[in-house]
Amino acid sequence: MKSTEKARQFLEHLSRYDLSQLLAHSKYIVETQEDDWGFGDIKKSLVICSPRPFSDALEILPEHDLKRVIEAIGSGDTDISSGRINPSNYLSLPLDHIEIQGVAALLPELILNKELMIAVATRNKPIQEVNDYYIARHSRIREAATSINLEYLNPHDDLWAWYRHWKEHFSSYAERRNYVNGLFKNPISTVSTRPASGSAPRDPTGWERVDRGLTKARNQLDMAKNEEDFQTIGLICREVIISLAQAVYDAKLHNSLDGITPSSTDASRMLEAYIHYVVAGDSFKEVRAHAKASLNLALNLQHRRTATMQLAQLCLEATSSTTSVIAIIAERR
Repeated sequence: MKSTEKARQFLEHLSRYDLSQLLAHSKYIVETQEDDWGFGDIKKSLVICSPRPFSDALEILPEHDLKRVIEAIGSGDTDISSGRINPSNYLSLPLDHIEIQGVAALLPELILNKELMIAVATRNKPIQEVNDYYIARHSRIREAATSINLEYLNPHDDLWAWYRHWKEHFSSYAERRNYVNGLFKNPISTVSTRPASGSAPRDPTGWERVDRGLTKARNQLDMAKNEEDFQTIGLICREVIISLAQAVYDAKLHNSLDGITPSSTDASRMLEAYIHYVVAGDSFKEVRAHAKASLNLALNLQHRRTATMQLAQLCLEATSSTTSVIAIIAERR
């Protein structure tokens, strides 16, 4: 799969920070298929893979925004620009094992509810089929917005309340669209230009507990405000490294270097024994030092009463790097 970095630069040059942020955790592939009639024509399709809810938001983008995304990706990829891909040849797919939550998911959540309000107000979706999703998402948006002091002024707690409002005030579809776009314009703009506090998600390892822990750490970091919050990042990262060690360590194969059998939470000895078994030669020391340093950083952060955002960011990045290194060794990349 290919990076969306060049596409994001293209979109930011156009001041479309919202679309750029939607692609922040995405990768894409271009699929080709010959004409079924045998005339040699090649059909190209664009598949963008993202964690939820980013994949959901990309899937429901209005056609003009979707065309801009395709144009942006095509600006750095001749396979797309020469293939004349249009929205009918586009597919958004969720990445397995990864889901972004909390503040980090605020932008796609805002876009999803904005488009849902427009859809029901223009008779494209029945309220009774989507109202539950709207209500749950509206609650998450409020909670996340409150945690970062974001002004979110949508007064409609459910779509039936929105229905009563538009029946009383707006007779045309255009008026309803303008009203909804106005409600969401400022929060979407603010979130789109807000710098991310944590490291971007990496490809999932396939070790469910490891991937889940890293996602939790990223979400926690986006909401962290004080020393206790930053210390929690250290605790979560420590648990991730323990889960990582448990995923690869086999007591029958991996003997600890000091002869002491590791306990179920002794990540240092378990990883040391595993790396010593699978990484032959001089490289063992460097790989072992990398894993040990990330664990020490997590432990330090967990117990540091003067923990800072910077230390929490470093800890998360170090932990993410260690999981990727071990995943490469275990051939899960």
